[in-house]
Amino acid sequence: MPEGWHGRSHGGRWGTALVALFIRGGGRDACYAALIVPALWFWLFDGKARRATMAYWHLQRPGWSWLRRSLMTALHFWFFARALADRMLLAVAPHSLRFQQINIDGLVTATRHPQGCILLSAHIGSFELASRILAQRPDGPRFNLVMLDAEDPRVQAELARVMGDRPYGVIDLKDPAGAALAIVAALGRGETCCMLGDRTAGDQAATVEVSVLGQGARLPIGPFIAAGVTGALVVPTFCCRTGWRTWTCEADAPWTIDLGSRAERRARLAQAVQRWVDRLSAQARRYPGQWHNFYPFWG
Repeated sequence: MPEGWHGRSHGGRWGTALVALFIRGGGRDACYAALIVPALWFWLFDGKARRATMAYWHLQRPGWSWLRRSLMTALHFWFFARALADRMLLAVAPHSLRFQQINIDGLVTATRHPQGCILLSAHIGSFELASRILAQRPDGPRFNLVMLDAEDPRVQAELARVMGDRPYGVIDLKDPAGAALAIVAALGRGETCCMLGDRTAGDQAATVEVSVLGQGARLPIGPFIAAGVTGALVVPTFCCRTGWRTWTCEADAPWTIDLGSRAERRARLAQAVQRWVDRLSAQARRYPGQWHNFYPFWG
């Protein structure tokens, strides 16, 4: 598991409850304003997250001064807080948000592939918001979110109280071997799995080092092995904020992964991961303030 990443939110149960209270009492804008305080608190006191995010902004904007990167880091924390709050807004006040969709019909078609479908996403924008939007479509698929389910149970209970039960299954990465078997089994049944291709769960053998935004990082190869073994389609999918109250969910055309012979497998996996890295980097450059990896991602 990457240093500094533990899979739990910082706000705790009471922070989650307060956000829900602001949403119900004051609506979207009052909630966004209230989130300035915790964002500044973490900027001041969470040194690891602050340093990691400033390093990220140095990659994105190498010409910026230290002061400008520092201020952008504080704003970045607030962007993230808004994205978390929007999950609850979708449940409590859905009219306060607006969603645009690009090729989502094509994504839904891909999810009907008999060998299954992998929605490949990242911690850019809000993959959970995208999952809930997709699950609400009358023609949307029943799918499994592959994630490290390490949230504080009290926080999870509070989220469930506000938002209801998760409208998707969860394949927990705490047991990587068991998760791999569950993914292959789900795809074999023609189901859809949403997998995040920008974090590892601690197994270095299941990663490859690549250049992301010009600097080395380790990314997982699991989604591409799963697609190659099962014949599942791969559909890169993102949901990013494109306005004060607007989110845009977009899906690329489906990919297929052919691992070839055993001798060709390593080279073909590297090609697939590089294709993903190029797409991931383009999305991060397009929405730099929505990359939510607040730990030492590089190196």
